[in-house]
Parts: sequence; C-alpha cells; structure tokens
Amino acid sequence: MRTIAHLSDLHFGRTDARVVTALLHDLQHQRPDLVIVSGDLTQRARSHQFAEARTFLSHCPAPALVVPGNHDLEPLYRPWNRIFRPRAKFHKNLPGHEPFPAWQDESLVAIGLDSTRSLRWKSGALKGAHLDHLEATLDGAPPEATRLVFLHHPPSTTSGGHPYEVLVEHGIDAVLTGHVHHARVELINGMHGHSLVLVQATTACSTRLREDANGYCILRFDSGHMEVAIRGWTGDVFHTIRHHWFEKRAGIWRTVPRPLHVFPA
Repeated sequence: MRTIAHLSDLHFGRTDARVVTALLHDLQHQRPDLVIVSGDLTQRARSHQFAEARTFLSHCPAPALVVPGNHDLEPLYRPWNRIFRPRAKFHKNLPGHEPFPAWQDESLVAIGLDSTRSLRWKSGALKGAHLDHLEATLDGAPPEATRLVFLHHPPSTTSGGHPYEVLVEHGIDAVLTGHVHHARVELINGMHGHSLVLVQATTACSTRLREDANGYCILRFDSGHMEVAIRGWTGDVFHTIRHHWFEKRAGIWRTVPRPLHVFPA
C-alpha cells in the first residue's frame, strides 16, 4: 500500500500561520509515503517566500516532490527574467527539487510535469516534450505499479495543451492538480476504454480562498483499489469532509459507492 499527501497552492506570503501549523501536524498523523505539491508554493516568487516554502517542505513527514505554479515564475514586471529565466528563483531557492521530479518504486511511479508558461499570466499547457519525458520515465516502470502524474493546471483548463485523453491513453491512473482553489475528484473515461481519476486540491494554507476552505487530499492505493480523502480545515483542525473510492477492474478504474477494500490502519 502507498499513501500520498497531495497539497497545492500554498502561497507562502499569503498564509495563515495557524493553518500551516495544523497542516504539518495533520500530515504527521496521516503518515504519507510521499508528499506531492502541485504548484504555487509562493505568492509572488520572492526569495523570502521561497524560504518559507523550503522550511515547510523540510518539516514534511515524507519526501516531497514539487512542480512550479504560475505564481512561482518571475513576475511580468521583470520582463527580461520572465522571458529568459522564469524559473531561476524556483530552482535556486528549492535546492534538491529536480526540474523533472519523479518517484519510482515497485508499486508507485509519480511524475511531475511543469505546465507553467512564461508568456502567459495564469494559464498553462503541456507540450510534446512533456509526453516524451512521460513515456521515457514510464518505459522502465514495473507493469503493476500505480502511475501518477501531477501538474499545476488541470489539463481541461489549459489553452492549446494536451487534454486528459492523452494522459488516459498513456495508462495514467491518477492526475493531481491545483490552480483553481477548489477540491474536485472525478473519474475521467477515455475514448478507448481506459480511465483515470482526477484529484484536484484546493489551497492548502493560504488566505486566498475561493469556493472551498483550506484543505488537501490523501490518496491510498493498494491492489487495484484507490481511496481519496478530502481533508478540510474546520477553523481548529483538519478532518475528512468526504471520501471517494475506486476499483480497477480489467485495467479500468470504476467508482464504487462504498469501500470494497479495507486499507490497513
């Protein structure tokens, strides 16, 4: 079994200290094998905001994989850096986090794709190079391993990028995204019988709230079963506000109304 904590849109520079402390406490309690952060670690890509993000990641109870969001790029009022060195601060201030983050063991492959674009303010897109990297990474993956992709922008909202269908046909089991500050879990069916689960996290700890309160997601995978728990902030603690369960039959993910598989405590 593998447990993944999926966080997004931290926005250090616009965070609530109580929520940050409670979030780290809750992550310790959940004991994930891996922490994935799908972008927007900072509010304005400033060095002190990256420093706060770096401190947060250092206190996470498991290895962390991160990709940038549109807020992590050099701001547009620095056009030279925005065009020629858009991610320089991100990589300088988050040492040890690879430009193409990936995790692989016998039961899990997690691949980060950078959907940000320096000439766009908010939107993003995947390119052919992302798919080449995805294919190369998956080429040596164990055939029974769960396959995750994480990126900042939900593929369905990208302009000119690849839709979910491309990821479905690459045999991806789940796509983890953020950007819109709204928690969403949805089964995506492809055109040729394959499927994947979209897991979209709201903002984990910032004050930039939209539709949802602060929150994050816990994913558990075991023997063709998937559980997605949405953890939400009550004002005092994080707790599970809803569950989603999925089962893989004949290579296709399906929604199940109640857990048919009991995950170990």
